[in-house]
Amino acid sequence: MDCVLCKVAKGELPSWKIYEDEYCIGVLDVAPCAPGHCLVVPKKHVEKFYDLPDDDLATLFIAAKTIARKIKAAYSPDHVCMFIRGGRLPHLHVALFPSTEGDGVSGFPQSNYPKHVVDLEASADLLRRV
Repeated sequence: MDCVLCKVAKGELPSWKIYEDEYCIGVLDVAPCAPGHCLVVPKKHVEKFYDLPDDDLATLFIAAKTIARKIKAAYSPDHVCMFIRGGRLPHLHVALFPSTEGDGVSGFPQSNYPKHVVDLEASADLLRRV
């Protein structure tokens, strides 16, 4: 498998590592949206967070919390934003970055769907049934 994040986790590609435990690493993002933008990456290859065993998911989130606290201490932002990724790069990772009100990166982009396009009741019913 030719996975960039697997190579980073194995030390086969250079990175700016700021955290490591037996399960995952924390590195600076090479294309940051803000100073201190970090990725928390499981060492073993997994693409989707819902495919992780519960213990591994808990370990990943504990590492993310540790790194978020480092970001908070270093940059004193209003928020530390977190996104769970695994699409463009086919390896699960948690993106963490500092954000201050009005900086343009704080928060999730709003949907372009008009309210009438998404039937919220039907969506809720469907999700409750599966």
